[in-house]
Amino acid sequence: MKLNERSVAHYATCNSPPDKTGFLFKKGERNTAYHRRWFILKGNMLFYFEERESREPIGVIVLEGCTVELCESESEEFAFAVKFDCVKARVYKMAAENQAAMESWVKALSRASFDYMRLVVKELERQLEEVQEEARSSQAKSKQKKHQTQSQGAASFQPAAAITGPSLEGVSGRENGVSWSKPTGVPNGVSEGCVWEGDCSGRGDGVKPPPVPPRRKTNGGSLESPVSPGTGCFSKLHDWYGKEVAELRIEWLQSQ
Repeated sequence: MKLNERSVAHYATCNSPPDKTGFLFKKGERNTAYHRRWFILKGNMLFYFEERESREPIGVIVLEGCTVELCESESEEFAFAVKFDCVKARVYKMAAENQAAMESWVKALSRASFDYMRLVVKELERQLEEVQEEARSSQAKSKQKKHQTQSQGAASFQPAAAITGPSLEGVSGRENGVSWSKPTGVPNGVSEGCVWEGDCSGRGDGVKPPPVPPRRKTNGGSLESPVSPGTGCFSKLHDWYGKEVAELRIEWLQSQ
């Protein structure tokens, strides 16, 4: 892979936020001693500088297709290696200052490649499809339940006109076979009793027909008030009572 040194150096020192920074001990390729270097991780590119204040990196490791493994050597404490599948690819060995820093760097470097990000995206897409499928299924069940509820409600509801009951034809004015209708031919339309249209002659229980309460007799059909004669009209009656109210109001106002 050919990289433009100027572009790589600019990307390493530009203001774009890094994914991880810190000091690590890097083992040299020719000189096998460990040297303390300042590392900056951006995307799938691991830059290392001679000092923290250095303006340009002294090297870069493209982490695409790599694997990060811990070193089991007792002489190399907190050490790990970055390996590639190529036959003649270089193995980069680094060591952290403590166990927590080593675990943090190994986790960050393992997740830096685009292959890993591709797997993460696929997994997130799968989870999103499952959530959407569950939401669609839940929505369909809710609509089906709502439709069933509405159908049951429509089946149980009947208009008042559709409710059937015993026919009332031919029963007008009767209750238990007794007619409560006004007898014909009674003077002034006043009934002193009732007409029992049922046949009680054959009954042995001696039950007599119930009497109808007598209607209030009127004086020749006049609508005059017994308290204030001459007030057969409603407007006259209203004026007559209004006079008393007006007099009481005047007395009240004078007493204030």
